[in-house]
Amino acid sequence: MKPILEKLTPEPECSFVLQKDSFPYYPTPWHYHPEYELVLVLRSSGRKIIGDHVSRFSDGDLALIGPNLPHVYDNDSAYYEKDSQLRAEAVVIHFAEDFLGKSFFHLPEMKKVRQLLKSAQQGLHIRGKVRQEIAGKMEMMLNLPPSLRLTELLNILILLSQSEEVRILASPGFVQTYGRSDAERLDPVFAYLMQHFTEHVILDEVAAMANMSPQSFCRFFKHCTRKTFLAFLNELRVGYACRLISENRYNISEIGYKSGFNNLSNFNRQFRRVMGKTPSAYRKDYLGLS
Repeated sequence: MKPILEKLTPEPECSFVLQKDSFPYYPTPWHYHPEYELVLVLRSSGRKIIGDHVSRFSDGDLALIGPNLPHVYDNDSAYYEKDSQLRAEAVVIHFAEDFLGKSFFHLPEMKKVRQLLKSAQQGLHIRGKVRQEIAGKMEMMLNLPPSLRLTELLNILILLSQSEEVRILASPGFVQTYGRSDAERLDPVFAYLMQHFTEHVILDEVAAMANMSPQSFCRFFKHCTRKTFLAFLNELRVGYACRLISENRYNISEIGYKSGFNNLSNFNRQFRRVMGKTPSAYRKDYLGLS
């Protein structure tokens, strides 16, 4: 499955798209679009993939995603259950690079914003006090007339350009090498892994989805993502394990097996590599256990 090119159309009196979404779960699959996307998660949790970056999201998550960077917000399994009462809500802003005119961001005063937009081509995660301030502005914008929405968006971009509470997500290699032809080969793999990462994944079968031998596929995958195939798969599994730990329903050994790891020592090793601590230490920190 190729990433879907999403078509976004502003309202006639607006130069960018501002919308509040409310669904049983986020419906948009692995996709990309030529606009920048600023997305604030109001309610819901799950796993997000932005380029080759994999992490958990929950209420309040805020990210700025650059043009043509494939991404997906995949809700936890509970959101897809038949009788689920859960909701997935977000405030989303889409804007083109030239929505204020072709030369606006090349003005001297916009130097930092221009640098911000360049960094956003890899995707940015926004944290701390600036996240709180921008989240408030985005919700407020929903009730403003178009002219004031425009000035608030510019204020948001200036705030972000001056903040140190911003972290780059996708690797430079992914952005530089992930072209249309690469997408045709890798996207079936990403789609398959997102559905089956907790199961036994056979490299030969995954490589066949890209019409490549296992050896060629491994080289190709690392060239495109700057990560080995196994490292990427383990990051998906560790992200899912973090969710299970937060639910506090299973012991560490059970969580490892449910996340797709075949033994506890490998689970501990991979979890420490991705999260910088063991699953037990993460559980203590998350749940506030002594």
